[in-house]
Amino acid sequence: MQPGKQAIDGLWHCLCPSFAVPPLIKSLPFQPYTRRIPRLWLEALQRPAHRSYIGRNFSRSALEDPSQGAPARRVSNISSIHIRSSTSGATQWNGRPIHELTDRDAHEALRKASTSGNYEMVHALLDLLLRERQEAPSSPSYLALILANTSPLYGSLTEVSKLLHEMEELGIVLDSAMYHAVLKVLAIHPSYTFRSKMLHELLHQRWFTLSSDGWHDLVVGLIKDRQIEIALDRLEQMQGEGIRIQPWLHDMLVYNLCEAEEFDEVLKIMRWRISSGEMMISASLWYSLLDTASRALHHEATLYAWRKRVETGYLNPPSGICTNVLATASRHGDFKLATDVFRVLGNRSHSFQHHHYEALIEAYVNGSDLKAALTILCVMPSSGVSPTEATTRAVYMYLRQESSRPQEAFAILQELKESKREVPTPAVNSIIEACIHQNDLFRAVEHYKNLHTVCSAGPTIATFNTLLRGCSQCARKDLAMFLASEMLALNVAPDALTYDRLILVCLEPEPSDDRNTDTGYEDALRYFAEMKTVGWFPRQGTVLAMVKRCCEVGDDRAWELLSEMESNGMEVQRAEKWLEKNWRGCEEAKTGWMVAKRA
Repeated sequence: MQPGKQAIDGLWHCLCPSFAVPPLIKSLPFQPYTRRIPRLWLEALQRPAHRSYIGRNFSRSALEDPSQGAPARRVSNISSIHIRSSTSGATQWNGRPIHELTDRDAHEALRKASTSGNYEMVHALLDLLLRERQEAPSSPSYLALILANTSPLYGSLTEVSKLLHEMEELGIVLDSAMYHAVLKVLAIHPSYTFRSKMLHELLHQRWFTLSSDGWHDLVVGLIKDRQIEIALDRLEQMQGEGIRIQPWLHDMLVYNLCEAEEFDEVLKIMRWRISSGEMMISASLWYSLLDTASRALHHEATLYAWRKRVETGYLNPPSGICTNVLATASRHGDFKLATDVFRVLGNRSHSFQHHHYEALIEAYVNGSDLKAALTILCVMPSSGVSPTEATTRAVYMYLRQESSRPQEAFAILQELKESKREVPTPAVNSIIEACIHQNDLFRAVEHYKNLHTVCSAGPTIATFNTLLRGCSQCARKDLAMFLASEMLALNVAPDALTYDRLILVCLEPEPSDDRNTDTGYEDALRYFAEMKTVGWFPRQGTVLAMVKRCCEVGDDRAWELLSEMESNGMEVQRAEKWLEKNWRGCEEAKTGWMVAKRA
């Protein structure tokens, strides 16, 4: 029984608002032995057979303005299949010339070529079927053309858009396969607006549902479009609907999240994959995760990758990544991880340098294990790496935070000395420096006096420079002179910083002296003269302090100091203006300086 006609009235549109009646195509008069071919397709068929066309290179005449005298004609993609002639390259399929293929084999080859994104072969086969064998354009032909645009080299969303427009004009209704094919193209050539339009038509107007492959193509397009948050939402939606997510999609998302340094999301994905029983995760993915996480100093992600791959022996990271992991461990106080990095590096007979030990010490210090940090300082000389003042920076930063810590550290050093450890002098220097930072000069001097009980090497110039800084802060010139005599007795050669701080100590009058009658600056100028004979020059702030002190007492040598500063490349304009304004001495010295300046 023939079904009755369905009335498309207002009630129908109210119940099915997404239903759209395809545009009616006016019928042509019957012509026997002819096929109805779209006009624009016919134009493509009439092109010279030897000419090669590429989908991206549309005819210029289609873009020309009709007002300029050029023939106005519309470009579409199935006409501009720009059907590529079989002489342009793709002439064989599985070793057989395509002209020898039967219609059935040609259609099967077209399906496989379009699925693999073989743009040239698709156009060659369509040239065979439509031009030579005079087949009518159909939905599968358009589907093959759309899928051909998954080619990264030749594919184009512009071509797909024109194909869809031509299908609409011909009254070919898009089915689910067409929409999924467009999603595949969008996975290669992402476009936010085009994707939104297709999804709206697919899910809301046509009431289709996405297949598993469609979900994967959708997420891939979002990832390539850098819409990572939306991609994560869609991934959770796939998990909620029970869709099996392919490992390669997880890998792609993890790579992009690592690049964006979104390691919290990476950890969620990796933990979910392992908890769901996925064991064959790519080794290169673990390597990339460990590399990027350690470079970004993300402790949790670094530790997770290290435990899963390095501790189990599946991955032997290079020394550069090990150094990054060591830096991450030291930043977060994970001395267990830092020690394990030393184990891995030691197994390959790696030569440890200062920066390795500094990171390990920092890890123990940030983990509040002061004894282990000081023990490492004592072990370093036996490994052929002597600690320096820079090596103890992490210890110093830790000790200065609380007033009781320097004394605790010195007690630990005494215990290490009793256990036959060789205590290096920089370890005691860090304790003295922490006391100076806390303005506890008395305790710093006490540690200096007891230094010989724990350090057989004795004090260094760094020890005296630190104590002299404390003398300058507390205006203890008498103690500074005592330390200077100690240096002579112990045969410790001074450096530029030693002279600099002795000058600063001499410039500060002692509490019992009147600043206007104090002549300590004379000692400072003598140290300055002695310093110049060695070829050194004080820091700019120190010279400015001498200038100001000479200005206060009206000493003409203030102008000579300005000249010395200028000859050593220091900036003197501000100091000169200040001195001219506040000068209390002889005007002749000031005038002489200004005349010499103009000359």
